[in-house]
Amino acid sequence: MTRNDSNWVRTNSLSLKLLIATWAVSSFATLLLTAAQLILDYQKDFDKLQNNFSIIKNSYLDSMAEHLWSYDTRLLEIQLDGLSRLQGVSYLKLMADNKTIYEIGKTDPAEESHRRFEILHKNTNEVLGTLDVELDVRNLREKYFHEAIWIFIRQAAKTLVVVFCLYFIFNRIVVVHIKHIAEHLKSHPKDAVDLRLNRPRHEEKDELDILVDSINKFKIELVEANKQLALLNQALEQKVTDRTRELTTKNQSLEKAMFQIKRMQATLVAQEKLASLGSLTASVAHEIRNPLNFVLNFSELLTESEDTEEIREISRVVLKHSQRIDQIVRSMQILSGYDSDILETTDINEIVKKAYQQTISNRALGSSYIPPKVTYRLGDSVQAQAYSISLLRALSNIIDNAIHALEKKVLTEKGFEPELTISTAVRGDNVEISIRDNGIGIPAILGEKVFDPFLTTKAPGEGAGLGLTVAFNIAQKHGGTLKYSSEFGQWTEFVMSIPMVHERIHT
Repeated sequence: MTRNDSNWVRTNSLSLKLLIATWAVSSFATLLLTAAQLILDYQKDFDKLQNNFSIIKNSYLDSMAEHLWSYDTRLLEIQLDGLSRLQGVSYLKLMADNKTIYEIGKTDPAEESHRRFEILHKNTNEVLGTLDVELDVRNLREKYFHEAIWIFIRQAAKTLVVVFCLYFIFNRIVVVHIKHIAEHLKSHPKDAVDLRLNRPRHEEKDELDILVDSINKFKIELVEANKQLALLNQALEQKVTDRTRELTTKNQSLEKAMFQIKRMQATLVAQEKLASLGSLTASVAHEIRNPLNFVLNFSELLTESEDTEEIREISRVVLKHSQRIDQIVRSMQILSGYDSDILETTDINEIVKKAYQQTISNRALGSSYIPPKVTYRLGDSVQAQAYSISLLRALSNIIDNAIHALEKKVLTEKGFEPELTISTAVRGDNVEISIRDNGIGIPAILGEKVFDPFLTTKAPGEGAGLGLTVAFNIAQKHGGTLKYSSEFGQWTEFVMSIPMVHERIHT
């Protein structure tokens, strides 16, 4: 054996673990069996001691009663001396007429070893005296206790000797060969050298022989698998190299294609911007030309007329169309990004009320329809950071469209009762402003196109189609949204949601 083989006290030694396990099991079994045997023997001796009480009661009490009755103390002492020589009797005491007649031994009363007998006259049952008897149970226990200790010591020594023998036998038969197998596996991980144990060969193979054969077979298969793996790795490396080359070529082609696409996209965007600018310019020119023609024509009439009432009517028309031109210009300023508004903490409820009042005032100035009432459903303490002027304009545009929808339905349906409801509420970190009417509604075919510039369902001269576009851009300016839902011919509801705390993004 090598130096490592002789180091049998290693804590991770399989033999040492077997020694400890065997010693523990053997000791536990010995303890149980020995304890059981000692208990049985003790119980037998204890029963023999207890039998002395029966002997005394059946064989001695009657004769002692006769001696006490005749007061023959000599015979009584002889009988008591014989009684004291009974095995296991450690104490005797005879009392008569409240006097101690005889006492021998030391008393140590206990419930199981002490008993008092009454001495009765045979004919009259008169109590002549008492006899106290104690059995030497303590001595019996000490005897068995010392005997148990010696038995355990002898059994432990025998078990230890057997265990050590088993340890050395197991170490020689099994552990040494297991270590040899481990060293072989460490020393020859890649070649196919057969493993052989230094032990006699038998015709019938045992477990170690089967293990050695399995290891040799496994090593042969492992060497073959390593060769196959090496070939596969070489093939894989070649495939990776070829695929990398192909990907590099494709990436270069893709980069060229992407460069061409970006150039084409830039060209298309520039052309689209020019087309959009031309369309927007044409639309703005058309929208401004109509009211401007009214202003010019009525201004000429104003210079020629001398009738005060006619001058007042012409001035009203000129003012109306001048305000429309101003409205278009302001809307274009907002769409273009021109903005002098500032972000400040504002009471949203007050802006909502002000937007409605401003819309009503403008419509009254143009002698347009005004709804008989409005229903407010405003939340409590609705404060948010907002661009007050812009938000006021956006809400005025939405409210004006709602009133226009109510006006059309009033003109077409008899008995129609217009309803305009404006609500505010806090939803999480946002403030929601809802404007709902039961007017003519919006055709479903329009969808999100209602927010496109210059798209309007109003008659010529009634609107430029920029109100909802401006409102939508203002909602985005606040970092919020503007959405709507509608049932054509029944109702429409616009909901603007803006954050309560908003930081303007500078680009």
